[in-house]
Amino acid sequence: MVDKAAYVLHALVTTSEGRDAAVQEGGIPVLVEMVEAGTPRQTEIATLALLQICEENSTYRTMVAREGAIPPLVALSQSSDARPKLKTKAEALIELLRKPRSASGRSRGAAE
Repeated sequence: MVDKAAYVLHALVTTSEGRDAAVQEGGIPVLVEMVEAGTPRQTEIATLALLQICEENSTYRTMVAREGAIPPLVALSQSSDARPKLKTKAEALIELLRKPRSASGRSRGAAE
């Protein structure tokens, strides 16, 4: 059942309206939890969905980072069990998630 839910969320976030709806209805914590504690298939689907959510929206990137996605993504990117393509996607998502933090950190430091 969880595999089906992951697949439906992934299909939903392929459109702009779907991404917005998924985020507004609490999809980010669910996807982060799947990356952290899901089966290998759930982890893969959730990583791809989070990547789609984050690609063009810095607000969503901040939400995903604050939900705690970076540590499980780092673990995934270093896992010997993960497929190379999934590791690449996890690394791309980590880079996206670090963008808003770096920018906000510089602006805070300049304001102090």
